[in-house]
Amino acid sequence: MLNQPFTRLHQQGFTLLEVMLVLLLIGLLATTVVLNFSGDSPEQRLNKETERFQQVFQFVAETAMLKQQEWGLVLQENSYSFVYFDGEKWLLADEPKAAQRYELAKNFLLQLELEGLPGSELSLLSQLNWQDDEAAQADVEQPPVLPQVFILSSGEISPFQLTFLFGERLEQVSQTVGTDFTIPLNRTDVVTVR
Repeated sequence: MLNQPFTRLHQQGFTLLEVMLVLLLIGLLATTVVLNFSGDSPEQRLNKETERFQQVFQFVAETAMLKQQEWGLVLQENSYSFVYFDGEKWLLADEPKAAQRYELAKNFLLQLELEGLPGSELSLLSQLNWQDDEAAQADVEQPPVLPQVFILSSGEISPFQLTFLFGERLEQVSQTVGTDFTIPLNRTDVVTVR
């Protein structure tokens, strides 16, 4: 009986290394699937952008009061930035970083409303000449940057309503942020526009 040739017992099951390798591959695949398919809903993306704007605007308004400096908001179709008045002309803000030009993601659109709001007919800020004639003539090639919304060192803000639109042309969601004269800004609920 003992003289039989040594036979190797047949293994059943997997080694620990094989099990760990399979678990690693499943984990990588699950992570890839979750990252690719767990995007925010349009309402959540819109809410994040309006909340960011509201926080940055609040910060800039408080900075204007603390520094006793006039600031302004410059809007384009899908971006916004802040400017300040240095005593001679409006300059694009480079500090704080949040006040620099911010480009919105694709499919975002901004619409600004200044007319028809309380106090818009009383606002003389838009009629002021914020740049002297010599500076205006020197900058013929590049028009001066002038804000659409003024943030004054006294804490007053020119009345505005800014609507953030997100989505395709056929189905969009929108949310409006604005104020009558002071901070904090008022924000509406997200509305579906068809």
